[in-house]
Formats: sequence, C-alpha cells, structure tokens
Amino acid sequence: MDKQFILDKVKLLIPNTYANDSYDEILDYVIDKVIQDIANYTHISKDELPEELNHTAVGMSVTLIKTDELLVPVNEQANNGVASITEGNESISFKSTADEYLKIQSANAVTKDYKKTLNQFRVVDFGL
Repeated sequence: MDKQFILDKVKLLIPNTYANDSYDEILDYVIDKVIQDIANYTHISKDELPEELNHTAVGMSVTLIKTDELLVPVNEQANNGVASITEGNESISFKSTADEYLKIQSANAVTKDYKKTLNQFRVVDFGL
C-alpha cells in the first residue's frame, strides 16, 4: 500500500480550504488509522497490503474526514462544537478537543460501503 499516493489523492479531494494549521497532521493520522483498520479487517500486515487497495483507502479516508467533519473549523460546524444546551439558567457546554480525538479513534473506517471490496482481500484468521 502506498501511503504517499493515498495522501496525495486525499489532499486533491479535500483541499485545505479553511487554512487549518493541523491539516497535514490530521490527514496523516486519518490515513494511518485507515491503513491500520484495513490491515485489522483483512488480517494482512500493513507492510503486505496490496496496491489494489490504495483507492479504497482514499475513499475510506475521505469518508471518515467528511462524516466526522474533522477539517471543518468549530465556527463553521453545524453545531459550532456545542455538546449541550440547557435553557433553565442558560447553560452551554462545548466539546473538547480531547473528545473529538476520542471520537476519531473510536470510529470504524471499515463501513458496510467498503466491506465488499475488502472481503475480496480478506484472509481467514484462525486465531493462532
């Protein structure tokens, strides 16, 4: 699997339109997570993942970034980073950065949209 190819394609599909200072770090993290998720699902080591899965990894990375709105600034998000609002005594609590990273970490990049493709490469694991 070619991480640089994946990174270049994701940058092409999701440009840094908001001039996010963490853009490169977020992309690097997401791509590493997607590659690890693919390796875990297919039971193939990261070093041995086939080049044929590069485009699948691009799609999975883009999906993860867009569905979790990872590159959208807080002031542009639909919920503005608000975790909860209480009207009695006017209370507003905001999501922390740690909560957002926890959300990314717990996200499963292998969704039903990609399982059919990944199943073609999946190796049976006998749990040895």
